[in-house]
Amino acid sequence: MNEIMSFKRNPAIHCWIKHILEGQYDINEKFFYTIFGHVKRIRIIATIIDKREKLIEPAEPDMILEENIDSNIRIEFDLDDGTGTIRATIRNIELEKFKDFNKGDIVEVMGRVSKYRDFVSLWIEYVKKVEEPNLTLLRNAEIINRIKSGEIQEIPEIINNNLEEFSDEIDVTTLFESETDTSERDNIKEKIYLLVKQSSAEGKGINFEMLKQEISLSDNELRTLLNDLVLESRIYKSDQENFEAF
Repeated sequence: MNEIMSFKRNPAIHCWIKHILEGQYDINEKFFYTIFGHVKRIRIIATIIDKREKLIEPAEPDMILEENIDSNIRIEFDLDDGTGTIRATIRNIELEKFKDFNKGDIVEVMGRVSKYRDFVSLWIEYVKKVEEPNLTLLRNAEIINRIKSGEIQEIPEIINNNLEEFSDEIDVTTLFESETDTSERDNIKEKIYLLVKQSSAEGKGINFEMLKQEISLSDNELRTLLNDLVLESRIYKSDQENFEAF
């Protein structure tokens, strides 16, 4: 008899944007503590207040993108449901499927929420236009009834280290005394950035161990330069423990 393997997926919680913005993010567990409990995935109805199409550019001038140009496109929506706003992103898409999504459209969106520093984002798994106006009223009524019925929880205070997860092993002295001179340090930092950017352009990230294989630096020096790039808003650490470029 064949054994069937099953995988647990976090349910998408119907909520308002404010419930995520007011929640506490646990950087270790990668979820929000909200009045509806632990939340990783949400389902919301909101209005598109802005839309941007961005080409994921190659890191090198001679690097070739995938033949299907749409697969190198990402779309960003700024969404507003009346309680707050959030940026929602969808990557590696067929552009034709999203040409009719425009500012002013009301959409139902499902996806994974995450937080980097003070920036909360939504990674879209599913989006469709809301054609039935009563659906918004119905969803709002469901949320209100859930709150009034007492199906809510207190949000615990989460103490997260303000520094990034990879910065806790930094030798403080390396912030002021480098084994390399400034120009060489900048060149190495740029090389790190290009490696991260190239991996992002290929639709994947690059982790610390992979960078160590490409860059001849001590762990502390590499972590310091990564921290610099994050502070400069050139790269970020994704939920998959990889570094990606903005």
